[in-house]
Amino acid sequence: MKIHHHKLPEHALGGQRQLTSFHFGQPGLGEKIYLQAGLHADELPGVLVLHYLKRLLSQAERRGEINSEIIIVPIANPPGMAQVLLNTGMGRFDLVSGRNFNRDFPDLAALTSQVLLPQPESDEKDACQQVRAAMLAALHHLPITTEVSALRKQLLLLACDADLVLDLHCDDQAILHMYADPAWQSAAEILARFMGVGTVLLSQDSGGGSFDEACGLPWHRLAAKYAVLSQLEPGCMAVTLELRGQQSVSHTQASSDAENIYRYLQYRGNIAGEQPEIPQQETVMLPFAAGEIVVAPASGILLLLRQPGEWVAKDEAVAEIIDPIADTVNVVRARAGGLIYASQRVPFVTLGAQVMKIAGKTPFAGGGGLAS
Repeated sequence: MKIHHHKLPEHALGGQRQLTSFHFGQPGLGEKIYLQAGLHADELPGVLVLHYLKRLLSQAERRGEINSEIIIVPIANPPGMAQVLLNTGMGRFDLVSGRNFNRDFPDLAALTSQVLLPQPESDEKDACQQVRAAMLAALHHLPITTEVSALRKQLLLLACDADLVLDLHCDDQAILHMYADPAWQSAAEILARFMGVGTVLLSQDSGGGSFDEACGLPWHRLAAKYAVLSQLEPGCMAVTLELRGQQSVSHTQASSDAENIYRYLQYRGNIAGEQPEIPQQETVMLPFAAGEIVVAPASGILLLLRQPGEWVAKDEAVAEIIDPIADTVNVVRARAGGLIYASQRVPFVTLGAQVMKIAGKTPFAGGGGLAS
């Protein structure tokens, strides 16, 4: 294992942070695999999972079983990790700009188009390598304007040329679920089965410039521009894996998730050993455009009537909000219905606050709104 420290520019006088990456295997040997956690720095289940996965990979490397280049970044957001208020992590939004740390990643397709000249006679492997080299070259020339822009640039430099990108997150309280590109639906279902994921939300471009789409979406955009790329499979399968809720932090759960990722990498051939069978797991694929974010119509005490993992019908009551001053009860209803996959944990809401997230089977006007 090699450890690299990537210095970030000093945001304020007297303090400089660094991003740390752990590298297994050899660059150029087999596939390139990239995993990160903690981009939302208040989401810690994935950080512990990668702690355990590093142990497993270190043991495999000592046995000479790593057949790929594997990069792990367990703390993907040092600036966000340092944002603590009243002993509570506040690392979802940058306190300088107010923007979500998992938004506004550079558009690699636009940057790469300025330097990419794919040759018509290129085969699939050569064309992919040309695109990856152009992505890296474009990123190296991308100017840095803030500490966070430097962080985004460095994360993409580590990940943009990977075959597989796994970005580990969690929700407030939630079932295990994933976000994936429809182009990788079959492959994402295999990953979901290894991870025990029962729900996968499919979206190629949800908007906002999230990290996973910053890695995967450029391949679609470049294919639309260059005919030589249009017949090729996208070069990067980028997935956001939501590891339940923020309180889902335990040795047992994290070590189990790490072992599941390890077995999946064995299945792909990234790690030597007997190839494991794909687990039997019922997995439902739902379009992100059929999703809804249920918001509070008033402030008050929140009582959930239905929980993550349950299916609800259109207009069904899913929660109540009680105002103990006016003695009113506001009923919160699902707009379109579907599977509740996440909800608020704290039993108090303000007007317009998120109450829960629901994914249905049929897209509808206004569906798929981005969560904060």
